[in-house]
Amino acid sequence: MIELMVVLAIMGVVMSLTGGLVFKAFEKNKRHVELQRIKQTFKVYSYKSFYTGANIKIKLRDNQAIITNMVDDSTKIMMFDSLNFVSDTFSISRKLTVVPNQFGIFINEIPVFYPVPSVLKNEK
Repeated sequence: MIELMVVLAIMGVVMSLTGGLVFKAFEKNKRHVELQRIKQTFKVYSYKSFYTGANIKIKLRDNQAIITNMVDDSTKIMMFDSLNFVSDTFSISRKLTVVPNQFGIFINEIPVFYPVPSVLKNEK
């Protein structure tokens, strides 16, 4: 019985030491997946704007992206769990241009900016 208690105590100590690292790695991976999701959203709506001939606006604020088709004023809202955006509004023209050309997210209260991906070239 004492051996079992010692093993459980050791496991508890190991879990308390590594639990934070596992949680941080999980959150970092989740943020990376959502970052790829917003980049893919820019590409998809750039294609959509090009093929339909309609200008599209994407407004990033807090943890959501509000996508508006300028022809019929239809709106779609995307929610993100791990991303908190620097507020900005993006215009996607039917000529495959996005203005402004970078978006920002807050990581530990510090803004980090990423380029808006272009559909004209393959970016990693």
